[in-house]
Amino acid sequence: MNIINTLIYSKDKGVRILRHVLFWTANLISYLAITSSVIEIEPIVVSGLVSRLALVAGVVYLIFFYLIPRYSEGKHLFELVGWTLAIMLFIGVGIPYLRYYVINPLLWPECPAPANPFFFGSVLAEIFNWMAVICTAIAIKVTKSKNELQQKAGELLSEKRRAELSFLKAQMHPHFLFNTLNTLYLEAINTDTRSEQIVLRLSNLMRFILEECNKPLIPLTKEIQVIHDYIELEKIRHGSRLQIDFQNDVKDTNVLISPLLLLPFVENSFKHTLSQQPGTIPIGIRISSDGGYISLYVENNIGTKSIDVLNRDGMGIRNVRKQLELLFDENYKLDISANGKYIVNLSVPSLTV
Repeated sequence: MNIINTLIYSKDKGVRILRHVLFWTANLISYLAITSSVIEIEPIVVSGLVSRLALVAGVVYLIFFYLIPRYSEGKHLFELVGWTLAIMLFIGVGIPYLRYYVINPLLWPECPAPANPFFFGSVLAEIFNWMAVICTAIAIKVTKSKNELQQKAGELLSEKRRAELSFLKAQMHPHFLFNTLNTLYLEAINTDTRSEQIVLRLSNLMRFILEECNKPLIPLTKEIQVIHDYIELEKIRHGSRLQIDFQNDVKDTNVLISPLLLLPFVENSFKHTLSQQPGTIPIGIRISSDGGYISLYVENNIGTKSIDVLNRDGMGIRNVRKQLELLFDENYKLDISANGKYIVNLSVPSLTV
């Protein structure tokens, strides 16, 4: 069973080529078996069938790699109808024409063309003959894609839960909560209004984790707000040590993002530098959305003790990397460097409502 799954779903180039060779070989054998019940199989018959099957294979790959990606969302319906008619015309008229007036004269000039290969019945027969192969190939492709999407959705859900647990462990760790509550206690004693801000920011973080993290997509503005709440909590806890330059350049409020996709990178920029580097900590954070992409840039100075730690991704960053792969395949950019400065450059495709 594992061998079959590997053959069907593997993305290895060699396995993919083998998969396609087996499909077309099976079709060739089945057509030869059917033909052998009517006429004697000769080299000319095999060669003719191979040449026509190659043309049909070209049609199938045109559908796979151009038509399905372009028209899968139901747009450009009239264009799709036009392509369908063109494909049927090529199968019913183009393939017989190439067979009788191009291929046969070159390879088997002794085989004359039929008197009228393009009458309506012959065209229909040719179309129905090859459409079975094309429809079978499309059905296999669609079924395989559907199963891959379901598998990817399951993996994404699993990684999302791991990311939530990782964030809970990192941010709701007793050390974090005790420090925050201790700050709240001191502020309450001093009757400073900042205690209200601590409660507000902490409750916003908890509400985000409980209510938003279970959703596949949320407005980017909510992710930005929880980042803002997290930053404000850290500023209250650490006071003047933190010099935060937080820039929000997102203008479109309809942009969507997977929850907890940006926050772990911001949290990581705080985690090691605050505990291992004395003095003032400048941190720059910029979030923007332009040209169909969401971009995050994080930069801060790090101490020499933190470089090795930051160069090794923690659990939260590893989970986010896995989410990025599941969500966007290779259609994203993530660069992380820790050489005197901790710098994150992340760019992912954006969705809109």
